[in-house]
Amino acid sequence: MRGSITVLLLWACVVGVGCMGPIRVPSVLTALTRPDPSLPKLKTVTLSQRSDLRGKSRNICIITTASLPWMTGTAVNPLLRAVYLARRKERHAVTLCLPWIEPAEQHHIFQKGVVYERREDLEHYIRDWVRTHLGFSTSIKITWWEGIYLPAYGSIFPIGDPSLSVPVEERDVAVLEEPEHLTWFHQGMKWCEAFSYVVGIIHTNYWSYAINDHQSTLPARIGRAYVLKTLNVWCTRSYCHRVIKLSDAVQDFPNSVTMNIHGVRNRFINIGASRVHRPWFGGMRFSKGAYFIGKALWAKGYTQLFNLLKFYREATGVNLPLDVYGSGPDLNLIKAKVAEEGLAWTFKGPLDHAHPNTHEYKIMINPSLSDVVCTTSAEALAMGKIVVCADHPSNEFFRTFPNCQIYKTDVEFCHQLAHSIATDPVPLSEDDRYRLSWEAAIERFYDSSYTSSHRHRQLRVDRILARAHNHMASWPILRETGPGCGKPKKAPEPTPKRGGEAVSLRTFGMLVVLASILKGPEIVDRVAEALEKVGGV
Repeated sequence: MRGSITVLLLWACVVGVGCMGPIRVPSVLTALTRPDPSLPKLKTVTLSQRSDLRGKSRNICIITTASLPWMTGTAVNPLLRAVYLARRKERHAVTLCLPWIEPAEQHHIFQKGVVYERREDLEHYIRDWVRTHLGFSTSIKITWWEGIYLPAYGSIFPIGDPSLSVPVEERDVAVLEEPEHLTWFHQGMKWCEAFSYVVGIIHTNYWSYAINDHQSTLPARIGRAYVLKTLNVWCTRSYCHRVIKLSDAVQDFPNSVTMNIHGVRNRFINIGASRVHRPWFGGMRFSKGAYFIGKALWAKGYTQLFNLLKFYREATGVNLPLDVYGSGPDLNLIKAKVAEEGLAWTFKGPLDHAHPNTHEYKIMINPSLSDVVCTTSAEALAMGKIVVCADHPSNEFFRTFPNCQIYKTDVEFCHQLAHSIATDPVPLSEDDRYRLSWEAAIERFYDSSYTSSHRHRQLRVDRILARAHNHMASWPILRETGPGCGKPKKAPEPTPKRGGEAVSLRTFGMLVVLASILKGPEIVDRVAEALEKVGGV
């Protein structure tokens, strides 16, 4: 191992000579003023103290990668997290920082004909959505960061530095929804310097998307997935004190815990409570059979659903009628494939899961293997339905509920589906209803955000990684090909000059990239430690 590191060091030094002058690596973190003057200075407060969100009002800023009316998980769940955090007894001052994209680009993600010319109009829509769907108003503050939608990625990326949308005096706790996504091309302030405590929440299985992109060749998919996995580790270690994985369906991350910190709206729980007893005048609690709801993409469970119901028909002789709700780019292909096979699917179009048309279904089938945590499964359980889903890390939280039927094989799927058709769902207990609520999810968020570390700042290795990544993101090759290329970028807030040893960050960057190819993501911290030992940083 030491021999490999030595060779890599020599190679990097040779290639990196003359590339650029040395960069000063900071030796201390910026001491930001806390919003509460009664608190001690930041440098005397441990990470353990900063991570404790209970019992005292804090300034909490939630930065996410999507906004309503784009009905995606990273738009809805961060909004609900912000709303329910603001309702806590601690009376946190909560800011929700959302991406703003130009009206000319909004057609990519919003419904046809929906355009917002002003931020104020979109904020009004969001607050009205909260009143309509939650039954109460919210006092959260909404700010915006400049973004650009890239169809090739299917995502919004920052053009400037999102942290600048938050006043300095309010930079206490930052919650980065999709921290890897927010920081792949980050050139602004280091998040752990801009805020006193940073929590990252992993929503998306980017490794799975990269490795299963069948529009690319197998070598390209493997290479892209491997580089992405390494970059994700690098970014989260550089910019987060704590990482929360919603499930173990995603890759490993440093400083991480696994916990489902999402809940469901009370509307779904109330629907389930109304289904506990049979109708007064007789009849069944649920009058319809099975359904599936999800975006019309083969990768979103439709491939598994097609194969499983085809196998079910062959094994039992029953062509199960299934109502399908959703829209998306693969809808016509899915319809054609289903018609060719002769499966009894009825496509109903997109629909809010809480719509009265879904209340009468007894069974939701969700065979998706690409989710991190499936919100629709939680909503179906809250409505008192039976959920038939795969034995997969994304369903680990749900397997503890009596109405969750887990299968491992096609044969087990047939048995679980037949059993679900023949039986009634078990009425949810008060405890189960509470576990599905956002109130319980916030408690789990508190627990997962906490760290027992008595350090006052990140490890030196982590600060080196952040400095290196931040500089590499400014390289011309990344500026020209990354998000916002060709558009003027906001200048990042200047970082004060501080003492420290010199290091060529281009050399360091090339070393990390090469080492990651040879040894994997875990080598990132080893390389930094090796450089530190030889006096390079």
